[in-house]
Amino acid sequence: INLPLQRDHRHPPFMRVSTPESESEALRAVLDLNHAGYKKLMAKNPKPSTTHFRILSHESWFGHEVTRVELTPITGRTHQLRVHCAAVGHPILGDSAYGFCGEAHPNGGFTDEVVRGKMGMSPTCATFELRRDAEETVRKEGRTMCLHARRLTVDHPVTGEDVLFE
Repeated sequence: INLPLQRDHRHPPFMRVSTPESESEALRAVLDLNHAGYKKLMAKNPKPSTTHFRILSHESWFGHEVTRVELTPITGRTHQLRVHCAAVGHPILGDSAYGFCGEAHPNGGFTDEVVRGKMGMSPTCATFELRRDAEETVRKEGRTMCLHARRLTVDHPVTGEDVLFE
């Protein structure tokens, strides 16, 4: 998934996929802002953002058909994995921001037509009913977002060596 991300001027503090329309809207919105710090945050240019994914399995979760995937962020943008999954029609289960009826822009910022239409990005995107019913189960079961790191590698702040957590 190679989609640039930008701050979402309609749903701060969330992120969204950058499109020519969203960039233009964001520039107009910045002109109306009075707070210098917020203006600086919203005026940032979109950044390239790449996520590799691999399907691990198709499963049933409390009676709902779900897909387990391995996500590898190539770039490290804020909410990158969450926005990218939502943008291709497969939001992360239990994501209260970018998932079903979340607080952020639906579909990672794309319109339904872009994601689901005849020429849509994701002909296999999760149906409205599946999203609604699965999220209801998340709430009933008291679950949280199903995004977990199996492996995490960071640079040691002093030595610069890779530190691996598994």
